[in-house]
Amino acid sequence: MWHAVLTYVGTIALCAAVVGLAVRWIPVVNRLLLGLAASVPYLVVGAPVAAVLFGAQRNWPLTAVAGAVTVAAVVVQLPLFRRAKAPSGSPLRFLSANLRYGRAEAEPLVEYAESSADIVALQELTPQALERLSAAGLDRMFPYCALREMDEPGGVGIWSRYPINRISIDDGFWLGMVSVGIHVPGTPAETTVMSVHLSAPWPDPLQGWRDDLARLANTLRKVARATAGPVLLAGDLNATPDMLEFRRLLRQGYRDAGAQAGAGVVRTHPADIFAPPVFAVDHILTRGYVATSVRTLRISGTDHRALLAQLVAG
Repeated sequence: MWHAVLTYVGTIALCAAVVGLAVRWIPVVNRLLLGLAASVPYLVVGAPVAAVLFGAQRNWPLTAVAGAVTVAAVVVQLPLFRRAKAPSGSPLRFLSANLRYGRAEAEPLVEYAESSADIVALQELTPQALERLSAAGLDRMFPYCALREMDEPGGVGIWSRYPINRISIDDGFWLGMVSVGIHVPGTPAETTVMSVHLSAPWPDPLQGWRDDLARLANTLRKVARATAGPVLLAGDLNATPDMLEFRRLLRQGYRDAGAQAGAGVVRTHPADIFAPPVFAVDHILTRGYVATSVRTLRISGTDHRALLAQLVAG
């Protein structure tokens, strides 16, 4: 009986891992694929589990198959844990946070910004949240800003300790994007910084999410071609590293800061449950910068963890 149970459990675990590896290369065209792609870091754990179960039964053919799938899983997940070599350029501290309809508490966010950041990118920035952030002192410490505050989730904003040279707002995205040019001390060229919030694939229409990701990929490509300086993008992209649509953003020299820093799967959502966050949907993308560390920060009032990246130009 136990032999049959172990075989059954091992087979399910192995199939889950195979599905997890396969779905990474399939466009997310429905919510079943969306859920599977978001669950890849958990599904692929089934491969080593299956290898142990089949090995305990001395079922060597299936053990070999499970071992091969385990190796494949390690190959696709290992880059998230391999730290990139950092150059000896100018350092920059970058904080990004989703405010959850502007409900995040302003004081802890401002404290994090004051002690740990040079540039702050926020999403779901409402007029009410802007008032609270200003009252908490964010404007005093970060005198330069570019804002698109809106009711509900459509607001975005950027604050900087360094002068902002230009501001561009793109309303083509479902929830908006703001882009600025900042001359960071120690860097020879202007740094383009963007804050963006992409449509959620649920409960919003899935096609809106797909359109936003495609538009973002096109925007990043245009920015890379138009500027010789570094580029930084932060935001709630509602996409995980195992989704094909997200990895299409990582072209033209763009990299995910979490992977650059070897931080693994940087889970940020949901952050308002009894357990740790499950999904890595918030990101900082870099071009011309290398992230040396990325960590998440808990902020009361929001269902996202904030991201804090230590970056070096080069």
